[in-house]
Amino acid sequence: LSIDDRKDILNRVADVMHKQTDLSIAIMARDAGKTVSEADPEIAEAIDFARFYATSAKNFEGSTALGTVLVVPPWNFPYAIPAGGVFAALAAGNTVILKPAPETVATAWTLANQIWEGGVPKEVLQFLPMRDDESGKYLVTHTGIDGVILTGGFETASLFTSWRPEINLLAETSGKNAMLITACADIDIAVKDLVQSAFGHAGQKCSAASVAIVDTTIYRNPSFINQLTDAVNSLSVGAGWSFSTTVGPIIRKPDGNLLRAFSNLDEGESWLVEPKQIDEAGLLWRPGVKVGVKAGSWSHQNEWFGPVLAIIEAPDFETAIEWQNQTEYVLTAGIQSLDENECAI
Repeated sequence: LSIDDRKDILNRVADVMHKQTDLSIAIMARDAGKTVSEADPEIAEAIDFARFYATSAKNFEGSTALGTVLVVPPWNFPYAIPAGGVFAALAAGNTVILKPAPETVATAWTLANQIWEGGVPKEVLQFLPMRDDESGKYLVTHTGIDGVILTGGFETASLFTSWRPEINLLAETSGKNAMLITACADIDIAVKDLVQSAFGHAGQKCSAASVAIVDTTIYRNPSFINQLTDAVNSLSVGAGWSFSTTVGPIIRKPDGNLLRAFSNLDEGESWLVEPKQIDEAGLLWRPGVKVGVKAGSWSHQNEWFGPVLAIIEAPDFETAIEWQNQTEYVLTAGIQSLDENECAI
């Protein structure tokens, strides 16, 4: 198709997605545990992707498409992230195979149907759910795949390149994200933003702040600890479809790093707010906050996807910056400060 034809189709897809917003919210709440307030902006982001790539398709004039692009999205943003990968590949003139995350097939299936309804032929976008097993490896390494768009863990990207060293991989991977709260921070704003970053989406965002590095003058201010404790205890944990829920379920019963984060305290650590399992299935958890965490410790260096926050007390701004940059890989970093010079650094 011509670039103008692709543009028209992607804009029609955006219209379909917009009209079916209520349906998509309901499915995401049931399938992925998203709260209404989390699902709605994610759908808006996906619609923006469709219109953005429709508009930017003109930039591909004269270029050659890769061929067949495999889109491998995560479960934590099961609508917007696959939409972004699919629309980018379609706008550039590729055919696409969408392999959804096994945990959120229903959400991706809803998106695929909306894309087809908007005018993308089924032979151009194919939907191929499968487990992350030998079948998945076969698909990723197949010589008929000309490019792979991955959003997921660093280990997954490394695994793909180990399977097929010459793979054409376009990947965004996760990391250990820290928010730095300096002596010049506004405590009210800092606590509000920290709790939202750490526990929004049940702490399962790739960009969630799982560590706060707090200047000692703020950390030892009773207002900070009291407000943080109160803010976390005030969160409402429940089903995604309940309008009162602020922290929805985690995607599966905790294991690996998340289980360790929930259940282990290293030397010198204690719970400011102890995490608590609320349901029998092990999917609903009251968020936890651990204090006394040391720089270089397990909680400082390892990522997890769930509602646990580690607090590190820093003696000064320079040390805090050093500790924030100490992890092997990060996706995002934050700073809370009213000092323009600190923010500029």
